[in-house]
Amino acid sequence: MSLSDDTPPQSAREAVLAHFRWIEGDADVWSMLRDASALKQIVHTLADPFRSMDIDVVVGIESRGFILAPAVALELGAGFAAIRKGAALFPGTRITGLTAPDYRGNIHQLTALSAQFAPDDRVLLVDDWIETGSQATAAQSLIERCGATLVGISVVIDEAAPSARSALPPISTIVAAAELP
Repeated sequence: MSLSDDTPPQSAREAVLAHFRWIEGDADVWSMLRDASALKQIVHTLADPFRSMDIDVVVGIESRGFILAPAVALELGAGFAAIRKGAALFPGTRITGLTAPDYRGNIHQLTALSAQFAPDDRVLLVDDWIETGSQATAAQSLIERCGATLVGISVVIDEAAPSARSALPPISTIVAAAELP
């Protein structure tokens, strides 16, 4: 199938479920990104619920968020802003915050450039998977410290903890983690 074809053979949900694998106990979401048709459907579906929401900036958290968020930003006619993990190099004035422990018990330092967000910007967070919601909650805090507003989250796979879900804006999901093979 060519990338210009507007009639993909499967939905994003079908594409995720068809390509998803567990390898040695770890989730393989990379294979769904390798297939052009699946990637196109996933990006389109991640963007779809937010098309009428006047999104200014789409944020991606390192690393798979760096792949999906810019593609969604292009679909929405918005800019892209990166949130890095750890002591990553970033030119300019940075803001940092710590996450709560993730599903493995790890705490991450997230870093953003404050100039990436303007007061009153409407921001969408895009990622491949939301587990505990710790990174999304920390990203929301960074965004709000700059005066912008996180208006939604769009993920491929949703496993968000109820406590995080209540503290976050609406989460749009392609597949619930419980549906995975």
